[in-house]
Amino acid sequence: MNHILLLFGLYFIQGLPYGVQTGFLPVYLRSKGISLASVGAFKLLLLPWFLKGLWAPLVDRFASKASWLRGSVAAMFVTCLFISCIHPDDTAVLCALLFLFNLFSATQDVAVDGLAIQLLDGAELGAGNTAQVVGYKSGAVMASGLTAVEQTLGWTGVFAALAAVYFAALLVLQGRVKDGECTSPDGQTKGDKSARDDYKGHQSALRNVHAEVMNTEGTVWVAVFVLIYKLGEQGAVSLFPLFLLDGGTSAVEVSFWSGVLGLPRYA
Repeated sequence: MNHILLLFGLYFIQGLPYGVQTGFLPVYLRSKGISLASVGAFKLLLLPWFLKGLWAPLVDRFASKASWLRGSVAAMFVTCLFISCIHPDDTAVLCALLFLFNLFSATQDVAVDGLAIQLLDGAELGAGNTAQVVGYKSGAVMASGLTAVEQTLGWTGVFAALAAVYFAALLVLQGRVKDGECTSPDGQTKGDKSARDDYKGHQSALRNVHAEVMNTEGTVWVAVFVLIYKLGEQGAVSLFPLFLLDGGTSAVEVSFWSGVLGLPRYA
């Protein structure tokens, strides 16, 4: 159970950047008079999440999952410190730092998924998947509610608090995750190579399932429909909080109702 909690915590901090980018930042920027088009353009900074498959093989082949994990968390800690020290009006620097924030977070995602393969046995996959989904969404929801923190502590306080969270996570990782292997609560260890061998053993079965699904009549059309539906849904969900803000609702109220209570937006 302890390593389920560890995974929950890692997926929680992994969800923070998404919540910052989709919940906190749009409301903050719009409340400062930034145009809707400019606010929408900030979503392009999430690009590393779509491209993480390009460097995922590097995470798998070079160094250990523990090294990548500690490195990415340390990088997010430093990035948050830098963001806390700049003025949000410095758009170019802010965009560069947020892009790095997403890049390091996407890399952490790859490393955590590999870590989960090492830690979990077959009987724990359900609990592990729950830790992944609930942890990630909890982090995203909490980050969306940072508008209330910003009202009290300001821009610097928000990202200093995030930096403190990543620093705490780094301390936990130092004690719980070792290079080349991961320690489970019963003291057993499982190395990177062993986990890779287990994963490769399932690749053939996964390819067969994928081929069967894609060969099923109507699969492509259903996939296109879902894609179009999700694009429209995400567009509406993203703009609705900004319309509320323009209509006179306070930033804290918008953040609470849309970001914290609006959990379905992270589905």
